[in-house]
Amino acid sequence: MIPNFEERLEAYADLIVSRGVSLKPGQTVILAAPVEAYDFARRIQRICFDAGAKDIIVRWGDNEGGVMRLRHATFDTLTDIPQWFADSYNDYAREDVVFIALDTEFPPPVGLDPEKVSASRIARMRATEPFMQARMEAIVRWNISSVATVEWASLVYPDLGADEGLDALWHDVLSCTRCLEGDPIAAWDEHVARNNAYRDRLNEADLSALHFVSDLGTDLVVGLPKGYRFCATQEVGSDGTLFIANIPSEEIFSAPDRLRVNGTVVASMPLMYNNEKVEGLRFEFKDGKAISFTADRGAESIEHLLATDEGASYLGEVALVPHDSTVSNADKLFYTTLYDENASCHLALGKSYPDTIKGGLEMSQEELVEAGLNHSLEHVDFMFGTSDLRITGITEQGDEIPVFSQGNWVL
Repeated sequence: MIPNFEERLEAYADLIVSRGVSLKPGQTVILAAPVEAYDFARRIQRICFDAGAKDIIVRWGDNEGGVMRLRHATFDTLTDIPQWFADSYNDYAREDVVFIALDTEFPPPVGLDPEKVSASRIARMRATEPFMQARMEAIVRWNISSVATVEWASLVYPDLGADEGLDALWHDVLSCTRCLEGDPIAAWDEHVARNNAYRDRLNEADLSALHFVSDLGTDLVVGLPKGYRFCATQEVGSDGTLFIANIPSEEIFSAPDRLRVNGTVVASMPLMYNNEKVEGLRFEFKDGKAISFTADRGAESIEHLLATDEGASYLGEVALVPHDSTVSNADKLFYTTLYDENASCHLALGKSYPDTIKGGLEMSQEELVEAGLNHSLEHVDFMFGTSDLRITGITEQGDEIPVFSQGNWVL
């Protein structure tokens, strides 16, 4: 059992509201939560109202019902997104709202048609693109955090009973989010300050590219656009408000130059995508584009990903995560990108965040692409960091600066 469990849960929920989305009195909250997380969702609702929320719009998700719909509904039904559904998100895109998503995982369903799964997902993304864009531009402050459930625990702790597995997973969640520490808010403030220091060193280094090498087979040069900006754990909303989009968050990230990525990258962890576990993933990049890939398992899902649109074959994010991080030190696969990407350096196929280039939040989409950033409906992270990963920064003058050695910061 976790000592003072209810107190720790309260601290976690308060962290999500006060630091995650930095809720201000009078704002509306959109809360997306699976029905399995109803107890914690209600805790979030109470804390939001106590903090002065104007209203809370709850979007309940039902994994089992969603799987049944994917299994039995027709392709046309799944891809015909009603206008009311799109409006229920997009009408808030320019309003004074914050968005909280509670995440959990489930055993991957068997026997689903990957064509239907992919098409349904893409149709929803296209229908709600204005709201998604408002999040990417930090007009809508947002946070994604995880809730331990019996279903998720069955993946991470398959050899434990339901109660023991749930307890173990809650311990992982609270530990990785620094909520087992005496003062989680203070612990996060210290963590943010540390990562800001690394961010600032990268931004001051006048880099042209990063070179990644590992014994797993990665040998990749990632060019950086002129005016690149590395962002750290804490982000800045369009109104200047600080927020933390992911809890946990160990990464320091930027956007590659979409046309200057060359070499090989080998995934170091499985990827959960489109209800499927992708293993043994390996990409070859030339002039920014993924020209080939192999996978020991789940190759069809990656084919669907790359076929989403032109930008899905290019990179939109490069993120540095030390091997010695709270999530990595848990030493397990969590089956959710939110946690697994914070255990390992990673890349993302698809859309770039506009704030990863100077002045990006004021640029049009065409101007962002012209400046070197990528555009896509997708943004899918895959992990390639290892305990022996070496990262070398290459400056505009051709000088080399050690950034990572043996998987950790030396910058």
